[in-house]
Amino acid sequence: MPKLKVKTISPRNWDLKRLSSLLVKSRRRKIMVIGDVGIDRYTIGAVERISPEAPVPVVLVQEEKLKLGLAANVADNIQALGATAFLIGVIGKDRSAGDFKDILKERGVSTEHLVIDASRRTALKDRIVSDRQQLLRVDYESLHGVDKVVEKNVLKNFTALVDQVDGIIVEDYAKGVLTENLLQTVFQIAGEQGKWVAVDPNMKTQVCYYRGATVLTPNLKEAEHLAGVKIVDPVSLIFAGEEILKLSNAKYVVITRGKDGMAVFSQGSPIVNLIPTSAREVYDVSGAGDTVIAVLMLALASGGSIEEACVLGNLAAGIEVGKRGTATVSHEEMRSILNSPGI
Repeated sequence: MPKLKVKTISPRNWDLKRLSSLLVKSRRRKIMVIGDVGIDRYTIGAVERISPEAPVPVVLVQEEKLKLGLAANVADNIQALGATAFLIGVIGKDRSAGDFKDILKERGVSTEHLVIDASRRTALKDRIVSDRQQLLRVDYESLHGVDKVVEKNVLKNFTALVDQVDGIIVEDYAKGVLTENLLQTVFQIAGEQGKWVAVDPNMKTQVCYYRGATVLTPNLKEAEHLAGVKIVDPVSLIFAGEEILKLSNAKYVVITRGKDGMAVFSQGSPIVNLIPTSAREVYDVSGAGDTVIAVLMLALASGGSIEEACVLGNLAAGIEVGKRGTATVSHEEMRSILNSPGI
């Protein structure tokens, strides 16, 4: 294998008019999001004493916030950017399912394509927060795989929608919804129709399950798992990216690297593009990957190159990490940062 060249795409090389044009075009796009869905609940209060029952803080609850989580947060990001999201996922038949559908309706995302499985809990992640510090997270969820009937219903919703959308995002949180058969069917049908498929992979899933995806967007830990190598320097980073390309046969692999930005690998290209981070103030990194893949897919579906899509996704992530918890980025925020003199 020839030695790869590393190229940094600095802000001064960005075509801001072109990026702004892609942003405008993206508002007309329809994107399907399929995968594990759930709720992020923030229980916020003050700690004024220690419990007499055990050496733990007592939180006097002052506020509760419910937000869309997992794949639903990706759909929320797409809607916030002015585009249309179609969400496919599995929920239970419980109180959280009702809350989940209520939040979707508030955010303008249809509940029509959800599949109900009474044997499962609707995923709920409850974060206990005091004075901006997360004290505890409590997860309510089911991790067993869906049965054949539920899988069939998910695929039925997928096939009914696939010809209406401009791109597909697969969100794998390893909660049991994305079976090997389901993933391979999604990739096969999408490939036959020439649809872009971006996958946010999971460390618990074998890389071979993702064969057929157009682009994978692992973070560093996920990339290490998929490639089977520890990433400690530029050499191991390049090896990991090339290995994931080979094993998944994806067209592109985008490794998100937190404060170090992104590394973009392309099939058959001798160049690894590095995109530096654009975050100005980091408050909370949760949900940043959801924002990246939402913006990346919208840009690709609007005719952007992988580099342009990653630049936009990186800019959006820079905005998102300045907010508390899982958050969305609006079209107006993106337009503002593209027009800012300090970009």
